[in-house]
Amino acid sequence: MTPHPAPSPTRGEGKSTQRYLAIETSSARLSLALGDEARIRATLTGRHDWRHAESLFAGIEKLLRRVRWPIQSLTGVAVSIGPGSFTGIRIGLAAARALGQSLMIPVVGVSSLEAMAAGARTGARWMAPQIDALRGQIFGALFERCGSRGVRRVLKESMDFPDVWKKEIGRHIGRESLWISPLKGCYPEAGVLLELARPRLAAGSPESYKSALPLYIRQAAAVERKRC
Repeated sequence: MTPHPAPSPTRGEGKSTQRYLAIETSSARLSLALGDEARIRATLTGRHDWRHAESLFAGIEKLLRRVRWPIQSLTGVAVSIGPGSFTGIRIGLAAARALGQSLMIPVVGVSSLEAMAAGARTGARWMAPQIDALRGQIFGALFERCGSRGVRRVLKESMDFPDVWKKEIGRHIGRESLWISPLKGCYPEAGVLLELARPRLAAGSPESYKSALPLYIRQAAAVERKRC
């Protein structure tokens, strides 16, 4: 894909004025979504194969064809900034930043753990999404459900051992109901990511791609091996 500067969105005629793309590559499963200022228009979920470098742009093109949007008509990009796969996060952010810079449109980064919490199918007030960080540790954060306002971060994203993390959560919520995501089979969804990013995309600037940075809690495995 070779993007060019986007034409200004037109108002009136009952058409959407915003066209957003969401990119989620922090987990083994690619997730993409397209939406406007009111709803999600289309989603695409890849296989559990970690092959984001090979499938990301083909997936974006397929999704755009499905809704008949030229890539030049996009007005914003939401992207997962992690935590999660070092390589996957880098691939997704590189694509989002390239689109933002080329099309001169806002780019907004969203925590993968926040997307998991906001998308959790639970009535619990407290949500503790977690991602396998390997070596017996997890990436985790604590969020509180705030009704129609979505979720509120209570404990920021961090990495620790599961038993230590659960004790830390307990100090904040006591015996109240809690949702904890399983380490397998629970992934952040691009559609949820887009819903979270929509207000910031609507108010964002064309220079915001510079502020879309990865949330690396642990360094890349290659860097860690050099220090051992």
